[in-house]
Amino acid sequence: ITALDGQNTSIKIRLYGIDAPESKQAFGQKSKQALSAAIAAQNITVIDHGPDIYGRMLGTIWLDGYDINASMVDSGYAWVYRFDGNAIVPNYLKFEASAQKAVKGLWVDPNPVAPWEWRQQNQKPQKTKSRG
Repeated sequence: ITALDGQNTSIKIRLYGIDAPESKQAFGQKSKQALSAAIAAQNITVIDHGPDIYGRMLGTIWLDGYDINASMVDSGYAWVYRFDGNAIVPNYLKFEASAQKAVKGLWVDPNPVAPWEWRQQNQKPQKTKSRG
């Protein structure tokens, strides 16, 4: 997401501990709309977990005492982000299991494709420079 700080400076934030579907992926637009609806025009608190490899802030978003990142997983609009097979935020696993069991959001698809798998399957081939 992109948020404004107190000086109206735009800050790119990647939601820490979760991975939402890509925009061209099934449920990608619905996930984006759910997040927008939850936080639009709201004063949010962002817990900064440092930058990702692309320089974006990794953040946990809080609104009125609710962890929005966890809410996205609990509503079935995101997966728990895993690194080397381990959840970055293990507490979120219970929300993912609950959404899956209740067949919420992306879990209505009997075989949803995780965003990291979708990105790997849909990588654009690297352009090679020809000498000529």
